[in-house]
This record gives sequence, C-alpha cells and structure tokens, in this order.
Amino acid sequence: MTITRPFAVLLTLVFVVGFSADAPSQPTAPLTHDHHEHQHNPDHPTEPAEGPRFHTNRDGTKLVLPVEEDAFSFVVFGDRTGGPHEGINVLAQAVADTNLIEPDLVMTVGDLIDGYGNDDVWMPQMKQYKEVMGELICPWFPVAGNHDIYWRGPGKPEGEHEKNYEMHFGPLWYAFEHKDCFFIALYSDEGDPKTGIKNFNRPDSQKMSDEQFSWLKGILEKAKDADHVFVFIHHPRWLGRGYGEDWGKVHKELVRAGNVSGVFAGHIHHMRYDPKDGIDYFSLATVGGHQPGWAPQVGWLHQFSLVTVRKGQVAHAALPVGGVIDPKAITGNISEQSEALGRAMPVKFKQPITINDDGSVDDGLTLTIKNPATFAIEVEVVPTSKDSRWSIGPDHAHATIEPGEEKTLTFKIKRPSGKFDTTARAIVLELGIDMLTDRLRFAIPAKRVTVPGSLRLDNAE
Repeated sequence: MTITRPFAVLLTLVFVVGFSADAPSQPTAPLTHDHHEHQHNPDHPTEPAEGPRFHTNRDGTKLVLPVEEDAFSFVVFGDRTGGPHEGINVLAQAVADTNLIEPDLVMTVGDLIDGYGNDDVWMPQMKQYKEVMGELICPWFPVAGNHDIYWRGPGKPEGEHEKNYEMHFGPLWYAFEHKDCFFIALYSDEGDPKTGIKNFNRPDSQKMSDEQFSWLKGILEKAKDADHVFVFIHHPRWLGRGYGEDWGKVHKELVRAGNVSGVFAGHIHHMRYDPKDGIDYFSLATVGGHQPGWAPQVGWLHQFSLVTVRKGQVAHAALPVGGVIDPKAITGNISEQSEALGRAMPVKFKQPITINDDGSVDDGLTLTIKNPATFAIEVEVVPTSKDSRWSIGPDHAHATIEPGEEKTLTFKIKRPSGKFDTTARAIVLELGIDMLTDRLRFAIPAKRVTVPGSLRLDNAE
C-alpha cells in the first residue's frame, strides 16, 4: 500500500501551518476561517456527567456525556473507471483507507469496471474489481453504471451486460434495511423502452421503467417508518442535461415519502451538492476513474464519502483517497527517521558555479545527497529560477539512496553575458524526499536550497 501524492500535499499544508516550540507565548492566536464557517447539524444531545456513567474522586467544572444511541457510519465510493488501468490501485488505496475507519458498510455508485467490450473484456475486469473490494472488512454493495453494462463489438446480447452484471455483482435494483434505515440501489441504464438503446446522453434512454418505478414506490411504502432512507444511482438525473426530465416523477415520490435523507450518484467525476425540497443530492468524484484534478478542494479529486447516521440527523464528510493515516504504521523508528530527514539538509555542493567576467555562465553543478536515515529514500531534485536567463539541464533528476549512502547528481548551467542587475534571481533546487519503509512510502515536506554562486549584484556604473 502506498500513500498517494494528494496526501503529500496535505502533509505539506500541515507543515506550513505548524508552530515552533521556541515561539513566544501569546494570550490568544488569531482565528481565521478559510471554509467550514458554520456547522450543518445541531449539537449532539448530551446529559449531565453524573450518576452511574461517570466516575471521579475529584471536584471540577461540570462535564456532559453523549447520549447513548445507536449511531453508525457508511462509506460511498465513486467511479472506478473512465481513466487509466492503474486507477485500480487508487481503488485499493480507498479500500485500505476504509478499513481503518471500519464503517458498517460500503456503497458504490457504479462504473465499477472499464467494460465497453465483450465477455473477454468484461469478465477479467469484474474479477479484478471484486478481488480488490474483497479486501474490505465490511460488506459492500454495487450499483450498475454504463461502463458495467454497455457492450461494444459484434454479438451484442439483449440487455447487453445486464445478465453478466446480475450473475456476478447483484440485482440491478434492490433495497435492504440496516439499523432502522433503508438503503435503495436503483438502475439508470435500462435504455429506451421502445428501442432498447442504451445511451446516457439520450433522454429517451434515461427513463425509469414502469417495472422499476412501481417497485420503488412499493419499497418507499415499506420504508415509511424508517429513520432515514438513502438512495444510490449511477447517473445524477436530477441535473437534467442529456438525462431529460424523467427524474421529476422519482423526485416527487422521494419527497412524498418524507424520510429520504440523501441521494448519491457518480458518473460526472467531480463532487457537487444540489439539495432540493429537503433532500440532499450528492454527486461523487472518483476512486480511480479519469480525474483531471482541476480544483481538488472544489471536488476534482479521488475521494470517498463518509456518512454518519443518527436518528435525527446525518453528517457527511469527503475524504481524499490516501488521506487516512494508519496510526499503527507510525512506529517509533519511523517517527525518529522522519525527524532525521526533516531536520537534515543533506545536500552538499562540490563548488560554487563559476561566473565569467562578462556575466556569462557555462559550468557544471555537482551536488551530493546523503541519506541520514535507516530507511532508503527516493529523491527528486528540480532546479528552478525566476530568472529566465538561466538555462539548466536536465530539468529534474531522480535517485534512490540506501541508508547511510550518498549519490552524486550533475546539472549543466548556462547563462548569456550580461550584468547581474536588480532583476537577477538565484537558482533554487527543490528537493523532494520520500522515505521508503517496508510497507509505506512517506513524503517529507520539500526543501529549497539556493545554489551557491548563482547570484551576485554588479556595481552600477
């Protein structure tokens, strides 16, 4: 298992906002809010910390206890597919993250496999997906997406891969009960009822059949006394677009039920929240599917949703894949070696670069990097400068360094003739370090090192 690069960004953010033990003490610290400026739900109910549940032999300010109730949590995975095959490793990381949280169950919202082929394509992908999800220590439940159903090539059977799906994943629509709640999985690729054409951009193909709609109404009636009802479907039909307006009749039934707390979908590969008439509509991003990553903090990332359920309220949180830390993985040795790498500046330069009398440079830069840790490290060195007159090659270099050893890297440095005026800027090496343990890869916050001799200011004439 590896910690993915999005988590390295989180580590860097934590490093930046850390504090120094030597900083002067202040009465209070400035309180700032970038987001999450309000709470979505009321405070949890409490009761006085007294009676048989509270024990002390000391006096002190009065505390309160949480009310004992049967709260639970579940996780929702977004699309696995539509991206490179390596996305299966992102799914595996999400499974490892989820096992640390230990929810009651995991739901999906479809596009489990790449599909879009015949049986020879479909069957191995199905087996691989189920193998990875089989590592979960809790039950998981599938939802069918277009990648799981659509057939490409000759010999297309009626219903395309529907029979394969139901044989190997589960029913195309179903419901189950858990702790006074109902979970309903719907199917959004039944196709055009007249022609059978399956196409998620064609409104006539994005209608719920009379059979499924009648079944849904019956399930909502059975669930009328449930604390919460949660609905899962692949296509977020409530967005309109190529889906048409068929979702309107479904939404009316969900509103009429009065206890539908959340509807979850995928397909669009980014997060968005579209509440309507008291129902929370969520679209999830990806767990391995195609992800442009345009704005991770605005939902363009690999993530999964954690939902915590209480009788009177539901809480939602999105976690980046790879962002859950296993505290048992942080052994004393790992902690100490990461500190050694964090404190060290393990870069030595053979000599400063040579600047000619006319300001030109045509020189080599040689540096050595020593690994002070007892684990191997992988380093990436990227030379940068805000002065475009510098020419540096190669544009980056990699090295794996065993414990106690060192590696030498060389760069070619050039600069045309000209004065070093106030616009001149030095060359800075950005040094990224990953510590490689037996089980995990840990990112150490990047270091920046100024190249000696790369900056001077000439006397004005």
